[in-house]
Amino acid sequence: MSILESGKKKSWVPTMIGAVLLLCGIAFHRVPFPIQIEDDLRDALNSINGDVKGVLQDDGSVPPITESAPVETAEDKSAVSGLKLHFVNVFQGDAIYIELPGGKTALIDAGPAPDPESEYKTPIVSSFLKKRGVAKIDHLVMTHPHADHYGGLKWVFEELQVDHFYDTRIDNSDADGDNLAREQAKKEPGCVVHYPAEGDQLDWAQGVKVKVLHSCPNRGRSADHRPDVGAFLNNCSIVLKLSYQGSSALLMADAQEEVEARLVQTYGRGLQSDVLKVGHHGSKYSTTEAFLKKVKPEAAFIEVGKYNDFGHPTPDVLARLKAAGAKIHRTDKEGTIEYAMKAPRPSAKLFFGSIFSAD
Repeated sequence: MSILESGKKKSWVPTMIGAVLLLCGIAFHRVPFPIQIEDDLRDALNSINGDVKGVLQDDGSVPPITESAPVETAEDKSAVSGLKLHFVNVFQGDAIYIELPGGKTALIDAGPAPDPESEYKTPIVSSFLKKRGVAKIDHLVMTHPHADHYGGLKWVFEELQVDHFYDTRIDNSDADGDNLAREQAKKEPGCVVHYPAEGDQLDWAQGVKVKVLHSCPNRGRSADHRPDVGAFLNNCSIVLKLSYQGSSALLMADAQEEVEARLVQTYGRGLQSDVLKVGHHGSKYSTTEAFLKKVKPEAAFIEVGKYNDFGHPTPDVLARLKAAGAKIHRTDKEGTIEYAMKAPRPSAKLFFGSIFSAD
């Protein structure tokens, strides 16, 4: 039996309704990290009474709330056409799925390939994308040719439609997975391959500014940079800054301190961003104090695997982020994390800074 049932009164119903209204009131205040939890709130209420259909109207009746009718004001549809970043938990690797205005999508890296000895035959990112019913990626980015970033691309090209593929011209001489992804991109029907250069503006969606801050569009081979092959590949990462409705996100891929120094010199205060995707999984070679002074992030997201062999993220990086005033979020601790970019006007949907959706 439902707790909220028309014609019956329970002494604690007003208390619960008051709590819901209080939460709704909080939602209209500006919070640093707005995350949509409308469904989470409904699930929480359902767990209390088993069949919550709504809150009481003035006449005491219960208006229905259905999945097809989310709580939203008629005058503000911005949340429907907004921008969301999903920092997908692919363990030790990167994958950022982006929901863009107008129904467009982007995927920045796809995490590692499945372990041959594992019972799972598809990459971790596939579970996330299938769960969301994704059939097409409008913009697919391979930030640089390291396996923990490109490993899942084979599945993406095989199972999904890809319209645009963004790549560097850097070859990982010690691997062939990057070349496989490039061959798949060339064979993908209708797929346009891009080699973005620093300063390029990418046309992804109306109202969204995507600027390339760093890349390696010229041909190069990691074998020519021994013994620092790893650093060379990391520092050829495609670095993007996304801006939407006054909010911004700086996505550093695996770029290290050398790239950070160049960005500070080139862009200075122009690096300031609400969100920082921490470079190289929080390794000791990234996220310098000088860099953080320019970025001034409110939230820092670290994509990292639990119990990884690299010591990521390092205590020094965590300390620098904390000193910079950034709220730190980690996929190894929170799972997949969703971040909703700010809407131009307050939305009636419930957004909270301390609650993130984790798979």
